[in-house]
Amino acid sequence: MRLRQLVTGAITVATLAGVGVSGVAATTVRAADDKSSLQAKNDDLMKQLQAANDKSAKLSNDVSNKVLAIQKAEAEIKDTQAKITDLDGQLTKANQEASQRKNNLKDQLISLQKRVGNSVTGNVYFDFILNSSSLTDLVGRSFTVSKLSQASTEALQAVKDSEAKVKDLKANQEAKQKSLVATKAQLESDKAKIDSLKADADEAAAEAQKLIDANKDKLAELAAEEAAKTAAAQKAVSDAASTTSTSTASSTSTVSASNNASSTSVTSSTAPASAGSSKVSVSGGGIASNAAKYIGVPYVYGGTSPSGFDCSGLIYYAAKEAGVNLPRTSQAQSTLGSYVAVSDLQAGDLVFWGGVGSAYHVGIYIGNGQYIHAPAPGQNVTVQSMAYFAPEFGRRL
Repeated sequence: MRLRQLVTGAITVATLAGVGVSGVAATTVRAADDKSSLQAKNDDLMKQLQAANDKSAKLSNDVSNKVLAIQKAEAEIKDTQAKITDLDGQLTKANQEASQRKNNLKDQLISLQKRVGNSVTGNVYFDFILNSSSLTDLVGRSFTVSKLSQASTEALQAVKDSEAKVKDLKANQEAKQKSLVATKAQLESDKAKIDSLKADADEAAAEAQKLIDANKDKLAELAAEEAAKTAAAQKAVSDAASTTSTSTASSTSTVSASNNASSTSVTSSTAPASAGSSKVSVSGGGIASNAAKYIGVPYVYGGTSPSGFDCSGLIYYAAKEAGVNLPRTSQAQSTLGSYVAVSDLQAGDLVFWGGVGSAYHVGIYIGNGQYIHAPAPGQNVTVQSMAYFAPEFGRRL
């Protein structure tokens, strides 16, 4: 009878242990399914965020290029206006010189008239020659008249030619300025249209980021629930199988460790992109180090100074400080150096979105899957993770 009770008790304990382990296994499967579902949702949201960032970056690049074109047009208009002002001065000077030449000729004629006295022919030059006192005087006066006439004619013609040239130059500059003003007006009109599209892109990026943030919270909540379920399952197994063998306890510990590892993986997968910090440790040479100095500087369309940068303006300025002359736009910068695949990036490589020669965004890689860039209007120069906005290729200078 005693033996039967012992056997029955052992069977009961084993059964309870089996139920407990089975419950843990079922819990683990459900948690894995939940985690997989949320991970798929998170991956989908990440794709949405990448697409929104791409759209925002492309439009930001278009607007910045328009701003640069407008700045160039304004500079050319200013230069043209300065040239027109200078030509006005030259024209005034030419008119004054012509007037002076005429006055000089008039004075010469008056002087000759005084020497001639009463006119015989009505032509001062002829009278001056005819009133000569000798053949030698006649030859001398003829030579003088010839020289005076030639010099006056040449001087007046030179002034006339100069005046005509200045007028032509001024007309050309005025036509150029008119064209530049029209170009600037068109550029500003184009920029206004792109600004409207840019607002839409920024809104889309913001909405995608909200979804990512909401998903992070959900994943954190799932991780906490999973930890609580694991603890409850462990307690059930412990209570049901307190007298079972060491092997059963070891198996339970293995399941627990597996669950804990899964929870850690979920949590880490939702880690946010790196936030900008002026204390960030940067390697990769002068350009990367210089770019890091401007973390926190706001994004400005067409910005090329520490008061505000666009993406290519940041790289251009940081390179200039390092003694490296780069083109101003991301399109031109993307053609320099040698091509580098994303998987082969090294700290100090430039990273680009788009194609070689048609890139619409640029940053500089600093290692560990991170880069520094000027993201978009309303944001500051920051360190970004490639997990959240991945470049398409790199260039090694």
